[in-house]
Amino acid sequence: MTEVIKGKKRYPFSKGILAKSITRTGIPMSEIYEIVEEVQRKLTGQSRQEVESGSIKCLVSECLLTRGYETEERYYRITREIKYLRKPMVIMIGGSTGVGKSTIAADIAHRLGITRSIGSDGIREIMRYMVPYDFMPILHESSFTAGKRMENPFVKENLIFAFTQQVNSVAEGVLAFIKRGVTEGIHTMINGIHLVPGLIDLTKEKKDMFCFHYILHISDVQNHIQQIYFRSEGSRRDPERYVDQIKNITEIQKFIKDMALENGVMIIENDNIDKTIATIMDDIICTLEQEVSQ
Repeated sequence: MTEVIKGKKRYPFSKGILAKSITRTGIPMSEIYEIVEEVQRKLTGQSRQEVESGSIKCLVSECLLTRGYETEERYYRITREIKYLRKPMVIMIGGSTGVGKSTIAADIAHRLGITRSIGSDGIREIMRYMVPYDFMPILHESSFTAGKRMENPFVKENLIFAFTQQVNSVAEGVLAFIKRGVTEGIHTMINGIHLVPGLIDLTKEKKDMFCFHYILHISDVQNHIQQIYFRSEGSRRDPERYVDQIKNITEIQKFIKDMALENGVMIIENDNIDKTIATIMDDIICTLEQEVSQ
């Protein structure tokens, strides 16, 4: 049995562990298994009883390049170095309701090996239990209906004002979650509608982390509605509730986009999941490649 040497530790060579490390590239599992088998054959052919972990990485890179996976080889090589970064990563994926934030965040987190992940709606839900309805009713409403709670005989419904009030409230929980991760040196993924550029102030924390912020956008209303129906599959969400509010959702989306433009945050048209993932991964890998090469 071949043993893998990593520092002062030794591990038996595991095809399962190696396959898992390659899945971060996004290559189909069928090819990943072929690459793992090829690596094992090369190790067997060399009759090596022990091998440095770095040598296995080189063999995988060689196999990926031979198959024409240049981008994927770069992903594989850089993502293996993430654990050695001098500062933790914080990745924030924002955007309006139903634009695919959770789906994209989950895939990116997997590819980067990030296990600490949360949605801003989850943070808001925790805050709801802590803050009574009568004290802060706007926190207990959906982002696209919060404006109704501020309406009275003297004040007309103001969707965006109400939304920003809710964002400002949830921002405290978001900042607390980020600060905890930075303090512990743990990579963090956050997604949610409340991650509005300019309203989440990370000025003090940025020096202690690698911060990546993206806003997902769907320009075509019909595509947006289809995405809302798609995300309801396999859940108890009532898509009609969101479709009925598509006008408000679209107005909030425009506001978030305007804030992203004003604050220089990347806006990604999420009309193709694979393209969106590739865009985000390329941006992150480009930044981290400069860091790990120093």
